[in-house]
Amino acid sequence: MENKNQKYTNARLMAVQAVYAHSQSDEDWNKLISRFLLEEMGGTVIEGDGKAEKYVDLEPADKELFASLVQYVRDNEDTIKETITAALSDNLKKTSLNSVLEALLKVGIAEFYVNEKLDAPIIINEYVDLARSFYEGAEVKIANAVLDKVAKVLKG
Repeated sequence: MENKNQKYTNARLMAVQAVYAHSQSDEDWNKLISRFLLEEMGGTVIEGDGKAEKYVDLEPADKELFASLVQYVRDNEDTIKETITAALSDNLKKTSLNSVLEALLKVGIAEFYVNEKLDAPIIINEYVDLARSFYEGAEVKIANAVLDKVAKVLKG
């Protein structure tokens, strides 16, 4: 039986991968989206303990959610960056976020707009869980704090 929630989670992860890939290569957004949808890129994660690592294929992602998230970031990137900056504490504004965390925050903020009917705590939880798959420390707290602050402004 197909797990619809996992398809959405995988779409979110792939969207973060795509936004990150764009930040590293500046590849044309439409070409990048197509490459992900055609499964030429993304769809895998690295698992391991630091000593032995391997690539593991993800279950299929919800392609509609993936595309809508990445397209929203593409079309609103400058506004999203301003939103992230406004939500950061003064101490964090003086440092730069790493590219993966920034991509995660961009996609998380995009989902508030793309998936307006979904409750903010669910969206925040999804992206905090994704942050935990990349990080163990402060970045997870930053993701939670930024998304929570943005949600309060957007959703009241």
